[in-house]
Amino acid sequence: MRQNTVALSLLCAAAAVTADQILFPNTTGAYRVGSKDLELVDYSRNDIYSPFPQPRDLMATLYYPIDDNQTTCTTDRLYTPLLATALDLLVTAPLGTFKRFALPSCIGAPLAHPDLPLVLFSHGYKGSRLLYAGFLQEFASHGFNVLAVDHPYDALVVEYPDGRFVYNTLDDSEAGAVEQDLEVRVEDMIFALNSMNNSTITSQIPGLSSDKCLQTSHVGILGHSFGGSTTLQATVNDTRFVAGTLLDGPFWGFANQTGTDAPIFLLAALQPSSEDWITEWTTTWPRLRGFKRWFDVAGTTHLSFDDIPLLGNLLDADLSETAGNVTGVRMIEIQSAFATSFFNRFLKNKNDGLLDGKDSNQWPEVSFAMN
Repeated sequence: MRQNTVALSLLCAAAAVTADQILFPNTTGAYRVGSKDLELVDYSRNDIYSPFPQPRDLMATLYYPIDDNQTTCTTDRLYTPLLATALDLLVTAPLGTFKRFALPSCIGAPLAHPDLPLVLFSHGYKGSRLLYAGFLQEFASHGFNVLAVDHPYDALVVEYPDGRFVYNTLDDSEAGAVEQDLEVRVEDMIFALNSMNNSTITSQIPGLSSDKCLQTSHVGILGHSFGGSTTLQATVNDTRFVAGTLLDGPFWGFANQTGTDAPIFLLAALQPSSEDWITEWTTTWPRLRGFKRWFDVAGTTHLSFDDIPLLGNLLDADLSETAGNVTGVRMIEIQSAFATSFFNRFLKNKNDGLLDGKDSNQWPEVSFAMN
């Protein structure tokens, strides 16, 4: 059973929100951040979940470092209209609450550093690429171009520029459903990576050109929950994914048996959604043949690894029962620091020692579990 469904109550706290815009915290890395939404249509692949024949059609957001001297910065609502409404209803918040949220990243500003590593992100089941935006923009500010991908019919809702939309319709109780869905997800990530070599797509990204393109032959991948499963499997299916980070994601797919040569980092909740996940992690661990590290984060649950804790903080709501008792800002700091250390090590050849225990006193919530 895949678990990533948000079931919270913000009714009392959200009622006090009166500002037109609720801005996420500024990033803390060395780089300012821009963002760009992209539609990625895979004409070579039919969408098996669609009720009518059509190619697989993805939405993605690229977060990326921009020039320090960028003079204009446009911000806008973070959540698309139907997603904002769905979140209002899901967490019993007053209608209109989630449409107020915005990122400080500069929409459509020119991408300034195509030479920096590319990392792809896969969301959790019934999640959304936009429910990790706080973490992803912070991660990008530390020197990465980050492409977050939505998986249609798996995500809570995906909305397209022309007004089309699709909600989650998958039934994971059917025999073989998880395996099939994982295969589709991995194909989504491979196609998204291929798209970053497609001039029709990259010409839509300000700052890129035929002689100024992203580095796509040696990239990273990370994901939360079922996105973590996607991460592990993607490193087996496509060797361009040279390193993977799982945020409380189970080891599913045939990679359980084959293992992978890619470096793998697991940052896990101290209270995972299922004890079976711990068994899967422990059983598969010896089959991971490259660098590997597993850390637990005290005070966390499965939903601590998306932006839910931060949203609760911004709305002055106590979500500790469902999303853990680590604050949203602190969770983003932890995830970003450890993901940055891991991907710096394997995409930039820079080792700060964090994954080997250096400066562990700065991260008392994080404990070493296994290497």
